[in-house]
Amino acid sequence: MMKRSMAKVLGLALVLPVLATAALQQLFAQQEEASQTGLQLPAYTLTIPWAEGTHGDAMFQSAVGSTIPMSTYSFAATKNGKTYTGTLVGTSPFATTLMGSSIPVVVVPVKVTIGKTVFDPTAANSCDGGVSTLTRFSQSPLVENSSLTFNGVNVGTTQYVNGFQRAEFWTKIGGSAAYQNTLVFSNAAEVSVTETGSLYSSGCTQLGIVGYSAFANYLSSEIAALTKSGVISPTKFVIFLVKNIVQSTANPPSTSGCCILGFHTAQGSPVQTWGVMDWDTTGDFGTGVADGSISSHEIGEWMDDPLGTNPTPAWGGIGQVSGCQTNWEVGDPLSGSLMPGITLTGKTYHMQELGFFSWYFNKLGVASTGAAGKFSSNGTFAGPSKACPPGGTN
Repeated sequence: MMKRSMAKVLGLALVLPVLATAALQQLFAQQEEASQTGLQLPAYTLTIPWAEGTHGDAMFQSAVGSTIPMSTYSFAATKNGKTYTGTLVGTSPFATTLMGSSIPVVVVPVKVTIGKTVFDPTAANSCDGGVSTLTRFSQSPLVENSSLTFNGVNVGTTQYVNGFQRAEFWTKIGGSAAYQNTLVFSNAAEVSVTETGSLYSSGCTQLGIVGYSAFANYLSSEIAALTKSGVISPTKFVIFLVKNIVQSTANPPSTSGCCILGFHTAQGSPVQTWGVMDWDTTGDFGTGVADGSISSHEIGEWMDDPLGTNPTPAWGGIGQVSGCQTNWEVGDPLSGSLMPGITLTGKTYHMQELGFFSWYFNKLGVASTGAAGKFSSNGTFAGPSKACPPGGTN
């Protein structure tokens, strides 16, 4: 994966496609030349923050059972001495008594048609052993338990993102298996949409490129429709799963202004958290993107920052971020960096390396709470983030 040449976009409302497109087109302008060279396509993710409430509102909604289980935290960061308050999914590692939480997750497969080409995540994929994307996702370490090791530390047999969070707060939780946020998955019926877009052919299969604004607004409308029909509710996290479909800010959609692999967001009140995630089997984005890496990025970010508004000291100049960010998004600084493969049911899955809490909030010389004292899940970060600008890592 190419390193991102832009800061992760914040503050974009799904109901403002013109503003969103204009902002993204400006930020993606630097990519156009690279996209036309025939080299691997650039790849990015987004966060669209909740704009209809506060952390306090979300915590009240969670407390009365009208949204997903969430917890709050407040602490003084050693990086700058400032106090940061935010919201997490499930049980907090900062709690005095550790316990487990169960969070319902609904996977909605999305069949996308561009012209005469159909991208169906429920159909057999000839580029992936004849197995469908939905089956691969359901059999992956994101859903199924596996024995997980981060930085040489075995954190137990659990789902990948829960294992990551254990590793992220390893000394904080005392290595306790009592810290357990279990995602309980179910699959909804497939939804279908015909989109204006383009096709990019390379490697094993075609890549479908659709317009960011139109697709985001379609998914937002599906949230409303699925809620009305009782398929989903704010008490469940919703994953729209697509196969080899990415988004572009260009009009018409093309490799210019491309490629958004997924995003997570929240809307409404009570707050509904949801995301869209591509399952890539094209190889068009180089060796840093494969099968479940995008989903691990987005689910990991949702767990640590479900509203997209958890603040941090400024960091950046690394991963997919060239400027400075001030939010706790654990995937961005390591986009394109994969963990060692995890083999389940005869398939080796690729999860993305993610940044630990201490990377964002610690000053140099303060020990990480992460497994083996590292600052990321595969040890790429041996020290905390540097102040941004210029950014980077110690």
